[in-house]
Amino acid sequence: MSPDKWEQIKENIKRQFTIEETGREDLLAETGEGEVKIGEAEFMIFASPLGRLKLQFGNKAKLEDKQYHYSHRAGTGARVEYKFSDSETVNTFKAFKWDEPSDDWREIDADKFSF
Repeated sequence: MSPDKWEQIKENIKRQFTIEETGREDLLAETGEGEVKIGEAEFMIFASPLGRLKLQFGNKAKLEDKQYHYSHRAGTGARVEYKFSDSETVNTFKAFKWDEPSDDWREIDADKFSF
């Protein structure tokens, strides 16, 4: 999705629904050194006929390589090492629905959307 398309979606939602919250948040990735900030996302939370929804449009560093490090010795853990680009970025778009029983956001599977 392009930034222009994201702006169109925001305008449509503002016209049709009541906006509860908007803002920016960091996109984090778990690495061998712990959590690392790999980008930033803009989000919008609103009330819809489906319930509370959250749309998130992010810009993060492109994943260049993923290496698995493991040992065949008992008691030692495996880890994954991620290498992100310093110059290339990718845009992401995610939709979440509020789940009352777990009191948390659940990502909506994009394959369930029909076009």
